[in-house]
Amino acid sequence: MSASREKKQRQVSAASGLTEKQRRQQAEAQKARSKKILYTVIGVVLAVLVILLLVWNSGLFDRNKVAATIDGQDYSITEVGYYYYPMANLYQQYAQYGLTADEETLRQDAVDSLHQDVALCAAAEAEGYTLSEEGQASVDEQMDQLSTYAAQNGVSKSYYIHSVYGPYMTESILRECLTRDILASEYYDRHSDGLEYTADDLQTYYTENADQLDSFTYSAAFINGAAAETDTSSDTGDTAPEETAAPEESTAPAEEAAPAVTMESAKATADQLLSDVQAGGDFDALAEAAIEGDDPSSYTDSNTLLGSSLTSSLNADCQAWLADAAREAGDMTVIEVADQGYWVLRFEDRFLDETSYGSADVRYISVEAEVAEDATAPTDEALEAARTEAQGLLDEYTAGDQTADAFAALATERSDDLGTKDSGGLYEGLTPTSTAFPTAFTDWAFAEGRQVGDTGIVENDLEGQQGWYVIYLQDHTLTWENTARNALRSTDLSDWLTEIEEAHPVTVNEGNLAQVG
Repeated sequence: MSASREKKQRQVSAASGLTEKQRRQQAEAQKARSKKILYTVIGVVLAVLVILLLVWNSGLFDRNKVAATIDGQDYSITEVGYYYYPMANLYQQYAQYGLTADEETLRQDAVDSLHQDVALCAAAEAEGYTLSEEGQASVDEQMDQLSTYAAQNGVSKSYYIHSVYGPYMTESILRECLTRDILASEYYDRHSDGLEYTADDLQTYYTENADQLDSFTYSAAFINGAAAETDTSSDTGDTAPEETAAPEESTAPAEEAAPAVTMESAKATADQLLSDVQAGGDFDALAEAAIEGDDPSSYTDSNTLLGSSLTSSLNADCQAWLADAAREAGDMTVIEVADQGYWVLRFEDRFLDETSYGSADVRYISVEAEVAEDATAPTDEALEAARTEAQGLLDEYTAGDQTADAFAALATERSDDLGTKDSGGLYEGLTPTSTAFPTAFTDWAFAEGRQVGDTGIVENDLEGQQGWYVIYLQDHTLTWENTARNALRSTDLSDWLTEIEEAHPVTVNEGNLAQVG
């Protein structure tokens, strides 16, 4: 360094108040601070990377991927999984019985279910309808049961949730999905229960669908025309067939071979049966003779079926012929079943069944037999005591006004069934095939000659509920009326759902949706 430059440097150092040693110390301190900052930044970056790795492994990024957008609101693959995985598990469980569905169909069904629930909840909110106390209790109960189900299967709660609802489901998201599902169901049921139909509505439906609702009485003989399969297989090996001796001549008369069954021969038999009956012969006797020895043929005398059931026993052509408005008692015809044979039909009657009941509204009082603390079932003495109590309640009713309101008041006061006592023991829509009650209960409600206002006592033999029922028949609905009402309600509900769903359009992210499953 030149003398002038050293002098200048000393002047600068003097001006700054730092000696040469101090400047070196300052430089080293600055390097130390730079290293510390560098190491701190590296540590922060590494920490962030670790957090991101943990988040990635937790499925958070996948969990929140948008699978569908409904009315501008995004819904994740996790929420679609709420509907997808339980159904996929069901199909897998019953695959051995032929119940199958491809993943694409299951995904679309899941999106459709989500769309419907979201639309229903939006409509409920617009109407001011909120989840009932019972609905909220159901949500809480189902969430509380997760631990029990997990323990029963020997797994953790999170593992159980993932096995049922998919790999990304969490308790919080499951609660949201379950709440939405139950609210949608409540709102749907509320609307359905509010749909009412007058007698004129039912009559109009009957007029338009009489061929399905009327009952038809007929006799039928099926003449088989399908040729029996014969074994035409032969040995086609390379070895030459062994020579056999010619059969000895026989003097016994040869047995005649049975004529081959053909559509032509079946048609001739069917036409002959028709002709003989029209000439005054007895249909039953002639039909039985016509099918004798021909196993695939059949004969049914004076059978009565609902119009909607005719195609399952006969076929569409037979149904159309029987339902012809010009049909009269005694009319007959022959109807071909392609490559199978011929029906010979005789029309007897057509009518609307005004005696068969398809559903009933009942009120009941449940009297449960007492069970000892250390027992699992009531004794005979306890059952008899319960029966005596039930008879006493019935006697009390018959000594009073004998009205539906009087029975309801008695049920509210005395029934052991907590689920219906507040509604006066009312159960609506009981059907002959209902499994909610013992067979004796439904048999009583639909017994021949049963009238509105009838009362009776039947035993309750269901495990854990043994005792007796005091029953009051409040209303009967004829089978055809029940069918008409259900059909009208189904149509109206379908139209209503379509309208609601169209008001809340859905778009699907196919790429993300494909991750479900």
